[in-house]
Amino acid sequence: MKSLLQAYANAWSEIGAAELAGLVNAIEAPDRLAFTQDNVPVALKHDYVQSIASLTRYSELQRELLIIGHQLQWTQGDFKMPDSFQGRFAYVELAGPRGMIANHNIGFGLYLQQRDVVYPSHWHSAVEDYLVLSGTAMWQAGDGDFATRPPGSHILHASNQAHATTTLEEPLLAMWFWRGDISDSTYRIVGVDA
Repeated sequence: MKSLLQAYANAWSEIGAAELAGLVNAIEAPDRLAFTQDNVPVALKHDYVQSIASLTRYSELQRELLIIGHQLQWTQGDFKMPDSFQGRFAYVELAGPRGMIANHNIGFGLYLQQRDVVYPSHWHSAVEDYLVLSGTAMWQAGDGDFATRPPGSHILHASNQAHATTTLEEPLLAMWFWRGDISDSTYRIVGVDA
């Protein structure tokens, strides 16, 4: 786990997000954590394999994800999602309130979204950063236009700023980071009752 966290921090460093890399490096990670044999949701396995294989940057992170990425605690959470989105994404909380490593000040992990899927407009109190690892997708912040974001893109969402993501012909694999008020009780999707 320590080597995965180091590779995760190094990827943030590569794009100049030294503050995020420093926060990851400050996490006290045990040498070993309990891993499952294979925890990627069945519907997303092909997309996960394709995403890892298409990583053209971050070779250190790619190596770690090849070794243990499929054994991480991938989940779809317990949020109510629109039917069009349900089952078409998964995430790992490496550190955070419900993370593999408990932390109540920050949260971070990995995010996977199938191709040709809209993650509808949503918001939360946490300030959120994404680093696109593989898969070019369209990202929207607030009422702005959707913008193409290829691998290597750093996307920042302010606290309570609505945002949405639409994948195209490739699945999306990204790193995410929450800071500030990281309580997921503030998470809302436009048009979906909490």
